[in-house]
Amino acid sequence: MNTFGSQYKRQYVSLLARPNPLKMANNPTSFLPADLDLLAQLVENEKCALILGPLASCGADGRPLRHALANEIADEFFKKTGRRLPDEDDLSLVCTAFMQLPNMARTSLEIIVRDFYKRNPEPSPLLKVAAQLPFRIIFTAAHDENLQTAFLQQRKRQERSGFYRFSKTQLDDYDHTPEGQSYIYQLFGRTADKPDGSIVLTIADQLAFMDSIQGPGKETHLPAGLRRAMQECEAMLFLGFDFENWFLKVLFHILKFSEKAKFVFGLPEGRSAMMDGATAEFFSHQYKFSFLADRPLELLEGLRQRIDSGTTSAAPSESELRPLLFLHAQNEKDEAILDRIDKQLAAAKRTHGLRSGSIHDFEAGDTTVLHLKRVASASVIVVLLSADFVADDALISLAEKALARQSSSVVVAAVYAREVLGATDLFKNKAPVFPAETVPLSLMPEDVGAKMVAEMLVKLIETLPKP
Repeated sequence: MNTFGSQYKRQYVSLLARPNPLKMANNPTSFLPADLDLLAQLVENEKCALILGPLASCGADGRPLRHALANEIADEFFKKTGRRLPDEDDLSLVCTAFMQLPNMARTSLEIIVRDFYKRNPEPSPLLKVAAQLPFRIIFTAAHDENLQTAFLQQRKRQERSGFYRFSKTQLDDYDHTPEGQSYIYQLFGRTADKPDGSIVLTIADQLAFMDSIQGPGKETHLPAGLRRAMQECEAMLFLGFDFENWFLKVLFHILKFSEKAKFVFGLPEGRSAMMDGATAEFFSHQYKFSFLADRPLELLEGLRQRIDSGTTSAAPSESELRPLLFLHAQNEKDEAILDRIDKQLAAAKRTHGLRSGSIHDFEAGDTTVLHLKRVASASVIVVLLSADFVADDALISLAEKALARQSSSVVVAAVYAREVLGATDLFKNKAPVFPAETVPLSLMPEDVGAKMVAEMLVKLIETLPKP
C-alpha cells in the first residue's frame, strides 16, 4: 500500500489577483487559483518540467507562429486551386490539404516551413522569460529553434537540445546534460537545413507519430534517459495548449507525462480558454490537472521575480504535514476505493497541509504498537467500512480508539465502502458516515461516488484549525 502526499505544504493563495477568464459556471471546482509560492519552489529546485504547446511560440504581433505559418501555406493552396480552406489556422489540416495537391512533393512543404521560420527567428517574450528560469527539462511542440535562441540572448542558463524523429532510432543524449543546464526536447521534430521528413506536419504525420512513439520497437520510443528524468519531476507545467484539441488528449495518454507527478498545472488557451465542464473534468480526473487562472507570460514573470528576489520559502519536511489516516481492511477492493477517494482529496491535502497514509503501510516494529501509534497521531481518520473490516476485531478496536480521539483538532469519519449488515452501527450518533448510512459506495458509479465522498470529507477537514 502506497503512502500518498507531498513534501510541499502550501495553502492556495490568490497571489495573481486577476479575474478568471475561464468559463467556470459548469465546473467551478476544476479551476484552482495559481499558487505562485508552490510553483516557484518546484521550479527553483528543478523539480518542475515545462511543456510548451503549439501556441507558446509567437511572432512580434503576439500571434502564434503556427497560425501564421498555416495561413501562409493556405495562401499557397489558394493560389494553386482558387479554393479557401475551412480553418486556415489549423496547421495539420492545411498541410494535409496542401500535400493532396497533384504531384506535390513532401520536400516542397518542408521548404516552406523551414523558410518561414528562418524569416521569424526572434523569440517571443514568453520564451525569453522561460530561458531565465531553472527548468531542468523543457518539452516544446515548436519546429523552430527560437527557444534555443532565447537561451543565447538571455545568457542566464545554458542549454542542450534534442528532437524526436518518428519511425527512426532516437538519440539518447539527455544524460550528457551538465548539472545546472536545461535540456530542450522538440517533441514533433525540428526544421533542418535539409528536409528529411522527420517533422510532424500533416494529420498523417500525427498518426505516424503516435504509432512510432508507442510502437513495439524500443528504438523509436522517447529516449530512455529522458523518460527516467521525467519520472523524477514533482510537477509539470503546461503552457501554450488548446485542451479542446483531440490530438492532445491522445498524446497525454501515450506519453504518460503525469504518471508520477504530484502536481500538474495548465493554462488553457485557444478555444479551451472557454472550455466546458466536461473537458475540464476529463483532464482533472484522467491526468490530475489543476487549471490556473492567469496569462502565461505573467505567470512566468511572477515565478522569475520570486526566484530572483530569493523570497521562495523552503520546502517543509514530511514531518510538518499532518497525518490523514485511512483505517481499512487489507484487500484489493477496499484499497481500490481508498485510492479513488485519496486522488479526489489531492487539492484539499495541499491546501490543509495533510499527508495521507494507510494503517497497513509497512514500517519495522511491532504491528500492534505501530497501529496504535498511527491512530493516536492522526489529525484526520477515515474508516472504510466493509464486510472484511467488520469481521476484524483488531480493526474494530482501532476504530473505537479513533472515535474516542474526536476533538476540535481531530476529525473522524466513516465511508460506507461495501454493503454489509450492521456496518454503520458503530458510528451511529458518534461520527458522520459518507455517502450515507444506508447507501454503500460500491453501489454508486466509481468516479461519482468517490468525488461525492471526497467533497463531504473536505467540508469536515475544513473545520480543523489552520496548520
